Amino acid sequence: MARSKTVKNDLAVVIYARVSTEEQGKSHLGLDAQLEACKRMAEYEGLEVVGIYEESISGKVDPMERPVFTTAINDAINSGARLLIAKLDRFSRDVYHISSFLNGYMVKNCPRLIVAETPNASEFELNLRAALAQEERRLISERTKAALAVKRSQGASLGKVGRAAATSNKREATQDAFQLMLELHKQGYSYQTIADKLNQQGYTTSRGGQWDKSVVFRRIKNYQKEQLIG
Repeated sequence: MARSKTVKNDLAVVIYARVSTEEQGKSHLGLDAQLEACKRMAEYEGLEVVGIYEESISGKVDPMERPVFTTAINDAINSGARLLIAKLDRFSRDVYHISSFLNGYMVKNCPRLIVAETPNASEFELNLRAALAQEERRLISERTKAALAVKRSQGASLGKVGRAAATSNKREATQDAFQLMLELHKQGYSYQTIADKLNQQGYTTSRGGQWDKSVVFRRIKNYQKEQLIG
């Protein structure tokens, strides 16, 4: 059923933050970074935070099967508020779930969604971002598998394109860690301290190993180069 056209309180928001594992939830740093982004955006836009909800659960789980998420949605509906998240993938990485929510089919009187990193994005833009992100993940996975198959069968180097695909695939596999890494770097922590915090929280590299300052340094520097090029 489509959402109600009446917005009870356009200045009220309910914040929802999510990390993928219990270990990340216990450390709370990943959640804190999301909450800080949401609160900062709410203050800048003059919005009133009427509820804050945090959850440790995989993004692959249907949002309506997440107990904390459903509580947050009910709170938003009852208070006439909108739902505020730090990044679109904190809601879901599945374009079907995102589209269903944005179009008001996931729940009766579905509240509107605000994403802190793109607060002025329209529903069309959010749908498009979700679709592009999902397609990019699929293409990266396919390119990486193909490049690795060539390397295994022919002993050939992955080459520039293959290496770029492999790097992007690794980043996707450690997305929560990468987001926290950038947030800690922004706060002025050293590369060694960032690596220590990631390990303490139970984050692992894409190969299941421990983080060290050299790996953190490379990930951050590669990201900064991509931002300059892009």
